[in-house]
This record gives sequence, C-alpha cells and structure tokens, in this order.
Amino acid sequence: MACILFAASLTPAPTLAQGCTQCQDNTAATPPKTQAAYRHAIILLTATASSLFVGSLFLFKRHR
Repeated sequence: MACILFAASLTPAPTLAQGCTQCQDNTAATPPKTQAAYRHAIILLTATASSLFVGSLFLFKRHR
C-alpha cells in the first residue's frame, strides 16, 4: 500500500494548455497586416530557437 501511495505522489498533475482557439480568435480580430506580422514573428522565433538548439548541440558534441 505504501508503494502505491508513493508512486501516486510522484505522478504529475495534469495541466491544460491555453488552447489555440483563443489565439485564433485574437488573431482573427486584427487587421491583415498585423496577422502577417504575427506569422513572420512566429517564423523568426522558431528559427531563433532552432538555431540556438542546434548551436548548443554542436558545441556540446564538439566539447565531448
């Protein structure tokens, strides 16, 4: 019984994301130029995060 309670205490609580519908509703209410700016910003942020990730992998691999 103690093992079951211990295992249950280690399981994470379920979390729910904000959901894409709220972002979609907010974006739909903006002008087309703002929507285009959001799309460009998402691409820029994705490229930046990806390059940082790949760069850190390269440095860690090289250091090893």
